[in-house]
Amino acid sequence: MSQTVEELSASLAAVIERFEAEEMGARATGVTVMVQDDLVVVHLKGVLSPSEKDLAQTQFGQAILQRFNTMLFGAGSSPSIRAQVATSLGRQVADVQTALSPLTGSLVVVFELA
Repeated sequence: MSQTVEELSASLAAVIERFEAEEMGARATGVTVMVQDDLVVVHLKGVLSPSEKDLAQTQFGQAILQRFNTMLFGAGSSPSIRAQVATSLGRQVADVQTALSPLTGSLVVVFELA
């Protein structure tokens, strides 16, 4: 039996939350997952630790945080999250893009599926 979109979204949210907790040592205050054709969009709220919030007070710190999250979820840096998402969906992940708002602590991750 195939999963409904809601079940699939909930499953992916759990995968992403676990990854954030294991890799970053922090839990998001909210996770929203949207699946549409060949895109999976994940919105994580409240992902910054207190020290990351302090770092986000400068433009240089914001750039560091953005670069770090891009590397964390990016193609070469995190095969584990790509594999976990691919396994959950039964499709390969072709690309991953991230956008972090250091001032709000929100992270958007877009998985493009093959």
